[in-house]
Amino acid sequence: MNKLLRFILLTTLCVALITAVSACQTETPAETPAATTAASTSRSPLAAASTATATATAVPDEAAAGTAVVSLAERETTEIAPPADTPTPRPTRAAAESPTTSEPVSLWPDLPEGALIAVEMDSTVGILLNDIPQSERDRVAAELLARSDDDWLHLAFRQVQLTTYRLNFRNFVTPGKGQLPLPPRELWQLELTSEPRREQVGIHDLVLIDYQFSSTLLSDADSPAQSEPALAVEGGVWLEPFLFPLDPNLLFQRTGNACLNEGGFPPDSYGSENTWVFYDFDCTPDSVGAAGCHRTVRPALSCQQALANRVGTTQTTVRFERLPWDGDLADSVRIGQVTTADYPDVKVFGDDLEDNRLEYIYFPSNACAIQEGCVGGSGWRRVLRFAATVHNVGGEALHIGPVVAQDLANNTFVYDACHDHYHYEGFGEFYLGTADNAAKQAFCIESTSRFSNNEFSPLVHNYTCTFQGIETGWVDEYGAGLDCQWLDVTDIIGSEDEAAITLPLGLHVNADRFLCEGTPTTDEEGNRLWEPTGRTTERGAPVNRPACDFFDGWDANNVAERPVTIPPTGSFVTQPCLHGQIGPLRNCGFTELPFPIFSPHPVEDEDEDEAEMPVVGFPCTPGQQVTLSCNLPHNAPAQTLRICETSVGLQVGTACLLQKALANQLIISESGEVSFTCPLPRDENEPGGGYALYVSPLLGSDLVEPVNCTPVDET
Repeated sequence: MNKLLRFILLTTLCVALITAVSACQTETPAETPAATTAASTSRSPLAAASTATATATAVPDEAAAGTAVVSLAERETTEIAPPADTPTPRPTRAAAESPTTSEPVSLWPDLPEGALIAVEMDSTVGILLNDIPQSERDRVAAELLARSDDDWLHLAFRQVQLTTYRLNFRNFVTPGKGQLPLPPRELWQLELTSEPRREQVGIHDLVLIDYQFSSTLLSDADSPAQSEPALAVEGGVWLEPFLFPLDPNLLFQRTGNACLNEGGFPPDSYGSENTWVFYDFDCTPDSVGAAGCHRTVRPALSCQQALANRVGTTQTTVRFERLPWDGDLADSVRIGQVTTADYPDVKVFGDDLEDNRLEYIYFPSNACAIQEGCVGGSGWRRVLRFAATVHNVGGEALHIGPVVAQDLANNTFVYDACHDHYHYEGFGEFYLGTADNAAKQAFCIESTSRFSNNEFSPLVHNYTCTFQGIETGWVDEYGAGLDCQWLDVTDIIGSEDEAAITLPLGLHVNADRFLCEGTPTTDEEGNRLWEPTGRTTERGAPVNRPACDFFDGWDANNVAERPVTIPPTGSFVTQPCLHGQIGPLRNCGFTELPFPIFSPHPVEDEDEDEAEMPVVGFPCTPGQQVTLSCNLPHNAPAQTLRICETSVGLQVGTACLLQKALANQLIISESGEVSFTCPLPRDENEPGGGYALYVSPLLGSDLVEPVNCTPVDET
């Protein structure tokens, strides 16, 4: 996802702020001794807000969340000692230079004055070493300490991403408040403020670095007050508390779903690769149900308990300050195309299609995905997960309105029992290869993130799955982890093929004109009119769409494609790591060891027609305990051995994720033993009794060493 890798250093920002506030001067180490530690100035313990329960550290009244502070120069600088389980601040260092993007394009010069809000946060981020064996830990730490600034900036970026749920869905997290999104990621500034260091934080061994995040929000003049009353006037300040894992990578592998808020999402929406979408440090085990944190699995620990036990935490606040209006500053941070001031206009955000990954999933015959036609059949299937995003780049909201559960006349809303919410018909079509074989999709259409930063785009909106629509400048995102957010590629390429194929992955939004990109057609009394589509429901009832006077060129940006390369076998587990992950828990960087195909496996009750049962992979007796003796070459670095099921139907190993592995163990010496239970039959076509082996080094820079395993015992 290219946009996730972009940082921008807006060199005009400090210049513009100098004339309005004295932040740039007061924050330099030469001006104030307090600025020599990362715990000074804007970093503070969690504010004593009603929604912040992550710390027992006392916070003075004047530092509580929401305190009105006149300017950045007059902010509270009293240093409060961090709790014992947070890292010790270190001296700051010169800011690291971030990559830049192209200059934002200014909008019409006669726009009314909007609102400018400075956003800042100081934090600490790092890489946890607890999963690394003691014999290898010093070597691994030394390599991490030598990582480039770009690597550390990328890790800091991933920690800042963890603000997404609590800010973009703040109206649900904190009743009575509005959304308060960060500026678009193209405008994020990240500066490293210390050298990397190795540090013990409670029971956790980490390599840490401090950084500062800053950016500027630009919106209409009125919505800041609707988002947060403290930002109604210039000089107003709001402190939003956060508790972060010190290491933002591998969060799901370490803490399960303890920190994931599924409220408003379908069950089974999360995974190891999209935890940042759901992160909420206030989740507790008793927060369950459709409106609670947990819909899929109820965890044993709260988020804060899980983080303290397994990762380590850092406390901070995101600081929002309403700035005096400055036209030059507004021009420098104004982004987001506005194609028409008078209508909504949905545009496919093509870059999000690049966020895609392959995965093997087993579907029983009663799976929701089969009922909804998301896969071509039951059993093991190989799917291409991908993200899809549509951006309202028009000057008006794309308004659908309240869900009509019993809309017998038009039938535009369809209840999805698997997702437990209503979908709006005619959202779009996905395709791989050509649009001729496109799969139609209906979705809950809501506003999830603000991709624009301009006066047309407010900070708040009313759109949810029960009151649907996309606000101006906002997007509706369908993450790659969502159930059915994939295309089944099982029959496109398989183990019998010798080479990878590259095909266009495409999204065509509003192909059936259910979304009004123009002016809704109404009768003389203002009632919306409807028109037939020729489609019917499963029960034969007609499906109509809202009549609309579309503006000229409305569909010019409704299609996007990106090339996708699909190898004959493997999943994202056997692809390179993209975020600097290390250690045995990662779901990337593994290599499959060769295994036999159709090895014989004896059947207890043999007959003439079935003397042998086919097995793919290394054979074992279903349900029996298997012990392997595995060894490495002399002086070879440690390797992770992951053992996965195989599929007879697909003739492959399933390149499994950690949570689906039969075993996942470090081989840290010249020999070691691994035990697991041999796979049981799944159905008549998948008899079990076979497994595949995958290996991965601790570090991406290490070589994959040959791991030789021999069965020792089977009981």
